[in-house]
Amino acid sequence: MEYKIIDSCQWTYPDIWEYKGEAKIFEGLAVLGGTATFRIIVRDIKGVLNIQSDGIDCLFYEEIAIPVEDNPNFEEGFMPHFPERIAPFCVYDCMKPCNGIVTPKNKITSIYVSIPAACETLNGNIILSCCEQRISIPVSVKAYGKMPEETLKISMGYELPSVAKWHDAEFGSEKLKELDQKYLHLLRHQHQNGYFLEHPRVHKDKNGKWNFNFDFMNHRIRTLLNLGFTHFHLHGIGFRRAWDAPDIIICGMDGLSYDAFMYLSSYLPALRENLRENGWLDSGMFTIGIADEPNQFDGVTYRAIAATVRKYLPEVRIYEAVSYVHMYGAIDVWAPRADEYAKNSDRFDVFKELGDEIWHYVCLFPRVGGYINRFMDIPLLATRYIYWANYKYDLAGYLHWSVNNYQSDLDPYEGSCPVHINAGSKSILPPGDDKLIYPGDNEPYMSARLEAHREAAEEYEMLRVIAENDKETADKLCDACFKSYTNVEFDPVEFRKTQHKLIIEYSKYC
Repeated sequence: MEYKIIDSCQWTYPDIWEYKGEAKIFEGLAVLGGTATFRIIVRDIKGVLNIQSDGIDCLFYEEIAIPVEDNPNFEEGFMPHFPERIAPFCVYDCMKPCNGIVTPKNKITSIYVSIPAACETLNGNIILSCCEQRISIPVSVKAYGKMPEETLKISMGYELPSVAKWHDAEFGSEKLKELDQKYLHLLRHQHQNGYFLEHPRVHKDKNGKWNFNFDFMNHRIRTLLNLGFTHFHLHGIGFRRAWDAPDIIICGMDGLSYDAFMYLSSYLPALRENLRENGWLDSGMFTIGIADEPNQFDGVTYRAIAATVRKYLPEVRIYEAVSYVHMYGAIDVWAPRADEYAKNSDRFDVFKELGDEIWHYVCLFPRVGGYINRFMDIPLLATRYIYWANYKYDLAGYLHWSVNNYQSDLDPYEGSCPVHINAGSKSILPPGDDKLIYPGDNEPYMSARLEAHREAAEEYEMLRVIAENDKETADKLCDACFKSYTNVEFDPVEFRKTQHKLIIEYSKYC
């Protein structure tokens, strides 16, 4: 039986044994109250593997290898790290909580280790045993400072119907309620603090009057507030009919029609009154969308509907994922795609100076040009740097469409590139785009990329605190690893050196 310590900022694979920066012991730095993490890959295991800690508290996760069957959307050609590997291959992305017993596949396994940094110095050993073999791995962690305050706004789409489907749990059942709580806690674990609210129940009576029931939405908001969520995206008013269509559909109606206006003139005042009754109207916690990703085709329609929203719901800001289009004055919180922000940052920065809020997002694109994203066929560090971009470009938040929108045609454990249909557009998703969480055995399982998001959020907050005291130093630390969306440091050894400097520098201001 052999083992190696691998830095948690890089992927491990069941068919690869050599890794940059591999070691036999673990010596880590962490923020006090945070965690130190690493991987152990073990091979030539001749039976059941037992894992224990001695003198140090550890959380163990058995990593499950997920197939990556394709490298879609690289039509313009490959470049270094894009992709990191040519499909097909398997990668250890799924992390199953482990009680200390692992039955390896093909005599090899990868174990993710998380050590809570509860005090300034931690020393101990991790014991691997199988049959008559026993290995003791020295582990030490030094912790500095304290966990920074959470300020970055993070919103990713969470699908309760996906939970119900893949866990075979009926709506209204105690099973689904318990699973929902576990998923929401996992979102908070990675510092997600924003939520896309489900649509209120809508009913049109026999007299043609629209009626709205906000009970579930209100209950949802209170539940999420208790869990630490801080901002909420009200359900989008409409949706584009097709990517190149000039119209926006609202409740099955042409968005500029008289009937759609009558619907909005009922819905928006009812929504406003519901927020007022609950003391939320002037809270600043809410935004509302009109139609996801407006473009040059439906932009005029969008701006007209935005005027109606401002007429009936002036207290709530309009929020949208966008490319760069002529939407001046129609949007208050812009979330441009990473490459669109990079190409038009001067314009978006002007909107920021005028009082708008600028976020960024990634989705199945950008795929070419070396842009960082959260896919399983590019370096794991690409996911880690997403929130470094928030610091670099002074972006208030981050958006992604999915943490668990498992597409119906593909079991999430059997493949990573499902078919996806959006407004008449059919595509093959890049590996992992539809998920950061896997449906486990009566609980959700984290992914390696979800953990990368968590660590990145904490690093963003450290950079922010340093910048408040010494911006030049913060900028240098950021630039050492992240110069732009397409120019980042993928060497795990160099990244970890910078990250350790970041922790030490941050601790000066705690």
